Amino acid sequence: SPRFGFCGPSYTSQAVNAAAQMTMNMYVEAVEVPENQPVVLYPTPGLDEFTSAGSKTRGQWEINGRAFYVSNNALYEVSSVGVSTNRGNVADDGLPVSMVASSTQLLIASAGTAYVFTLATNVLAAVVALAGVNVAKVDFCDGFFVVLVKDTNTFRISALFDATAWDVLDEGVISVFPGNLVSMIVDHREIWLFGRFASTVYYNTGDVDFPFDVNPSASVIEGGIAAKDSVVKLDNTLFWLGKDVRGRGVVWKASGYTPTRVSNHAVEFAIQGYGDVSDAVAYSYQDQGHSFYVLYFPTAEVLPHATLSATWVYDVATGLWHERGFWNSILGQYDAHHSWSHIFAFDKHLVGDWSSGKVYEMKIDFLNDDGAEIRRVRRAPHVSDEQKWAFHSQLQVYLESGLGPIPPLLDGLGVARAPIINLRWSDDGGHTWSNSHEAGAGK
Repeated sequence: SPRFGFCGPSYTSQAVNAAAQMTMNMYVEAVEVPENQPVVLYPTPGLDEFTSAGSKTRGQWEINGRAFYVSNNALYEVSSVGVSTNRGNVADDGLPVSMVASSTQLLIASAGTAYVFTLATNVLAAVVALAGVNVAKVDFCDGFFVVLVKDTNTFRISALFDATAWDVLDEGVISVFPGNLVSMIVDHREIWLFGRFASTVYYNTGDVDFPFDVNPSASVIEGGIAAKDSVVKLDNTLFWLGKDVRGRGVVWKASGYTPTRVSNHAVEFAIQGYGDVSDAVAYSYQDQGHSFYVLYFPTAEVLPHATLSATWVYDVATGLWHERGFWNSILGQYDAHHSWSHIFAFDKHLVGDWSSGKVYEMKIDFLNDDGAEIRRVRRAPHVSDEQKWAFHSQLQVYLESGLGPIPPLLDGLGVARAPIINLRWSDDGGHTWSNSHEAGAGK
């Protein structure tokens, strides 16, 4: 056959002879009408600096048309034209913050301390009523702010619409499964509470003493969470990196109250080879009709004595996975994509950088990552006829040519050049590769 399924997802099996596909910085789209090409590969968006402050962006939130982010030990508000204003200081442990807002207040958990920013007065202050409480996550449900207390089996709720008022008696204690809680998220007016190996869901009963109680339909979900910052809302449900008494490293989505596997063996083989994944961070976004679950691993220990980072992305539209990465030209390898948080503000996708204080606009019109080239790779499936010798005289790749940027790309001598495609092949099932062969793609 003249075609061999060139367009496809990342899928490298334990044995590369079986499958060694890779899709880096591209994603698959199915053509939804009968056409010449049933599936195509499109480039992932590039990054352009929108604003910058500090040296590490740790979280973002948008409310009432206002956009906020935490960088290092400060809360910033950013305007629609990228001007950042310092709104006050928070504790800094270098880890992601948890943020949520009502129409009047923004609640932040940073390094275990809770802070309230009042939108009307632009005043940021620590929550006195939660002094001494180690706050792991925050959220908002039915008018109540909710905090998860770290290394305990408890969560607390505020007074109605007041993130500064917390009664010590307004506390929920999880007793339907043993062990401490790890993470929390509010979805469809319910509080999902995740342990290491099991989870539960609370709903608003209307009780005047304490309004939340266990949902009888989801009293115990036999699946926990492997990374507290991996759970996000997407596709009208929840996605997270799972863990249970049998192991960890499967990505689940909630089908009702049942964890349903969305990762595949190849993705799980990669994730379960990373070592400790408890620091994984996820965000979700929608672009071009595709809803993406973006899962960043800060410490993906994939080589002996080497620590790399990695980003895996699940596309709800196709059910396929691809990888995203920042090409480190000095080391000659991919780092993880330079994003770990997202908001949609001012009609822009704004993402925070885990390696700097920059907030980028992420857009398919941007052809580089903040000035750095985007190196895109598609490693095709094996072409094999029952392991018999196969001879090829020509490989033709169909692509949109002539899409080089203006001003044009330049070579090492400053002369205008076309975008470049490099081809390598393997004759031993993906174990070793040929030299790179270069061709221009048209200016």
